[in-house]
Order: sequence, then C-alpha cells, then structure tokens
Amino acid sequence: MVNYGGDEVSALVVDMGSSSVRAGYAGDDTPKAIVSSYYGYRPTAGDSDVQMGDTAGESNPEAPKPRSDAKLYLGQHGPSIWRAGMEIGHPFRDGLMSDFNPIPALISHALVDSANRERMAEIMFEEFQVPAFYIANTGVLNAFAAGKGSALVVDVGHSMASITPVVDGFVLRKGLVYSALPKLVHAHAKHILANPTPVRRGIELYPHQLIATKISRGLLVSLRYTRIGSPEPRIAGGHGMKTAEVDEWIQSVASVLDQGWNEQAAASRPPRQYEFPTGYNMYFGAERFQVGEQFFHHSPQLVAQNPNLPKNIPALLSESLRACDPDLRQVLMGNVVLTGGGSLFAGFADRLETELSRNIPHVKIHAPGNPMERRYGGWLGGSILASLGTFHQLWISREEWQEYGKAIVGQRCK
Repeated sequence: MVNYGGDEVSALVVDMGSSSVRAGYAGDDTPKAIVSSYYGYRPTAGDSDVQMGDTAGESNPEAPKPRSDAKLYLGQHGPSIWRAGMEIGHPFRDGLMSDFNPIPALISHALVDSANRERMAEIMFEEFQVPAFYIANTGVLNAFAAGKGSALVVDVGHSMASITPVVDGFVLRKGLVYSALPKLVHAHAKHILANPTPVRRGIELYPHQLIATKISRGLLVSLRYTRIGSPEPRIAGGHGMKTAEVDEWIQSVASVLDQGWNEQAAASRPPRQYEFPTGYNMYFGAERFQVGEQFFHHSPQLVAQNPNLPKNIPALLSESLRACDPDLRQVLMGNVVLTGGGSLFAGFADRLETELSRNIPHVKIHAPGNPMERRYGGWLGGSILASLGTFHQLWISREEWQEYGKAIVGQRCK
C-alpha cells in the first residue's frame, strides 16, 4: 500500500494478452478493467498522415500512428462496433497509454526475453514515473492463483499455448515450451464453417455489425438479409470481425471428446444449434468435435498437407517433461494447472487427464470451474503476489533503478 492523493492505494497489476488486457489493484479478486487489446479510431478527415494501407499492422513497424485529434473508440466493445472509416490500432504498439498514476506496478509476461523486460522497466520508470516495478512470469502467477508453489502450468490462450514447469516459485526455463496451436484450431474452425458439406452450403461469416436487416426462415432455408454497404474495417495484426464471429461459434458450439477421437462417439453425441448473424440456423454434430480435436491430435491428411504444423498438447507435455529432472516429474504431474481462455472447451480437462494418464500414473489436474478464474488466472496470481507483505522486498524501487540501471531487472525478476 502506498499513499496517493491522501488515500492508500494498492499496487497496480497488469496482465497483457493477445486478446485482452486485464488491469486492477493488488488484493482484489477481479480485475477492475478488462479491455480488448485493440482499439478503434477514425482518422482526421483529409489528414494523409493517419491513412493506413492494407499491409499496416504488426508486420509493418513503420505503420502510421493515430493523431492525437483522431476520434477514438475504446473499451471492450469499442472496435467491435462497425463505424464508417474506422481503423483499428494497438494501444501498446501505437503509444496510446498516458496519464498513468505513479503507483507501484506489477506486469506479467509469458515469453518476454531479457532485452524486452529491461525495456519494459525503462518505460515504466522513465515515462510513467512509477515508484516501484516488478515483472513476473505468467506461469508462476497462474500457479500462485491455484495455491501451488510447484506446478506444471498448461496455459492455452487466444493465440499461443505454453507448458511452464514451476518449482518453488521459479520457472524451469529448459522445460518451457510453447506453440501457436490456438491459431491452428481457429483456422480449422473457419475452414469447417466456410466450406460446404453434403448437408449444408458454406456459411457466410459476416458479423452482426454489418447486417442491416435479416429474416430468419428456419433451418437450412435460404436467407434474406441485407448488408451495410461499407467494407469491413482493416484491423492491425489480422484480427478481423470475421475472426470474432468464428471465436463466438467456437465458444458456443465446439467441444472435445474426453476419451479420444471416435467417429461413432462423436456421431452419438447430441448436436448443438447455432444461429449466425445472417440468420442462418444450423445444428452441428460430429464436426463440432473436430475443432477441439486439433488440440490433441492432428490427422495424417493434415500433417501430409502441412508438415510444419504447431505441436499439439501431448507433444508439448512430452517435450517439457523430458527437459525436466526425473525426480521432479512426478511432483509436476501431481500438480498440473490448466488455465487460459482457450482451455474452456467442454471436456478439455477430462481429455487432458486421459492423455496424461496413458503414460504417467497419479496425475492430478487443477482446472477451475469458474471461467473467470480460468481465463484470468495470471492476473489473479499477480493480485495475490503483490498483496503479500513478504513480496515488498522484491520490488525494484526507483532508487535502485537509478543506481544499478537495467542490470537490476535480470537480478530481481527471475
């Protein structure tokens, strides 16, 4: 706790992800703000400095930034609502953050190298003038959120899946592995929806913001709808509105078979109904299980078409455990923590336990049933850590930063 404006204020905890940014105060059980990692802005009319081409995005570091007088649309639903002429930017890349209150800040990181951690500390101390700073590994924070000092953290996020072995609060970096598996799952889901099958045509994935009117006429019936005439806004990093629609379908319909892939078992499960923004209404049966199956098994046909596929969860677990000492493996397997919004597939935890139990006895998985705890475990762990009295000695103070410089970051933030 520090005094700010005459009041006691807890440290700020920020957990940054590819889909959303979670921020709040240490000691709270939920973040105060959960906002999209992207924001919308409407460039000033006639100003060529803010026009973005089709290639503008993370792959183009020279992409123009929005002017200070541009119209901004912030918040969780800011960029998701279509507006004529709106562009999409990233607050951290484009330097949108300002008016930061000078209070201690704990930032989480997953795969940040030492140079980027030092740069992050420099920004916080020099630009935002924080009195104290600490950067913690997301895997460690997820373990703390589960009440464990040693754990094997399986984190499935929006664009990355990682396995992090944590022992006594420290990451075993030789066992840290990661994969762009969620991107493959999303691409497979989009492929299933966009391509026709013997029982339905390809589905048009227009978001509801681009639908002016529609008439829903029942299952598999030709639709009547009219689109808003303007094109889809360009979004930095390739995150389009159609991407959000596929994510919505995945969260509502997709699932995982808990005992492994079986055509008969998938066909025997009850189908789920889903209506798309265009009014198209459809029951999804076995194909909804094919999406989650990509987390655990790649079909031979898919591997033949693309031999450089991201590693699946069992392969990542095997690689991580092989890198750990044999004496630690049983301790880790008895404390498996499942976290991340991408792990909220129905049946995911049961399937993970089935896969692990085939080769390793006495597996115990901690998978919070509360979606908030699963989705924001990294932030919750940071809230717990920063509120501990014993943690205060780990803060990097402004005085230490001025005396030791960037070297203190590597020494203090392991």
